Amino acid sequence: MMFRPLALILLLSSGCAARNYTHYLIEPAPASNLALEEDEGTQLRPFAFGSTTAMNVRWNDGNVITEVQIPMLASGQRIVIEHTASVSDVETLPATRLVPPPPSLADETLDEAYRERGLRVNPEAPEVSIAKARSLMQEALTGGNYQLALEWCELVLARYPSHPETLRAKGSILLLLGEREKAIEVYEEVEEIESDPTVRKKLEELQGRGNR
Repeated sequence: MMFRPLALILLLSSGCAARNYTHYLIEPAPASNLALEEDEGTQLRPFAFGSTTAMNVRWNDGNVITEVQIPMLASGQRIVIEHTASVSDVETLPATRLVPPPPSLADETLDEAYRERGLRVNPEAPEVSIAKARSLMQEALTGGNYQLALEWCELVLARYPSHPETLRAKGSILLLLGEREKAIEVYEEVEEIESDPTVRKKLEELQGRGNR
């Protein structure tokens, strides 16, 4: 009878040794983010490392566009960017009036057709849906908001500066805004890229008026 308490104490102590102290502090144990878990083996480093080396990361959800530069650290630390709607103390740039609509599957064909013609793409400008921007531009024109329509044109041209259809639209919108000289410049620019009979006739008409 005297050995029973001792046996019970030994049983309890062996049970505690099998479970570490964190089990008793947090139950169930918190899940770790996969992005924070270390991979086994040597980390691959496809970039050249240096004090000025950075990787550009863009995020566009159709409402807000974010662009950050992440330093590439030689020591290989991970940097995790989490997009949340919470307010933080991080300084941000003032939001522009328009956010480039993100490209869809339909825009892949338009992008490929543009590049196959050897026309220039500005990789520094954010990606934009040509089809969606064109639809929004037409909507603004129908509503008589020519300034807004021009802004949609500029969003596309920032990424695709030699896009003929958008340049022609820009020239027409400038005319609606009374900017005749600027419209002539745009029409002359697009004619050098791709000639169009209607634009050529309009350009000759505008240039003829200027010579009178």
